[in-house]
Amino acid sequence: MRKIAANYILLPGFEFVKNGYVVLKDGKVMDVVNTGGEIREIPCLEFYGGMIVDDSVRQYIKWVPGDPIREKILQLYRENGACGNGLALIQGVDFTRFIWMLESRIVYLR
Repeated sequence: MRKIAANYILLPGFEFVKNGYVVLKDGKVMDVVNTGGEIREIPCLEFYGGMIVDDSVRQYIKWVPGDPIREKILQLYRENGACGNGLALIQGVDFTRFIWMLESRIVYLR
């Protein structure tokens, strides 16, 4: 099983987690682990700075600087039931206010 950690995780069907990790089996999300905000070293744990989201966020949301990222992502999940489309990583946002910035970007996690 693959384990991917990040500063934040926001996936459909799971709670919003800070400093947790996603457990994948054959590319499918099996669990999101809430570490209580403290990531410890675990064998084969990959860490990425940013927020892990469903890849539909990369595909379907058009971002404008100043957009509230959590609200837009949760709206997409509610409206489309997005799940199982792979994972993406959001980087470069203002994580103190969860606001999209001009330099923000989303990349597909392979």
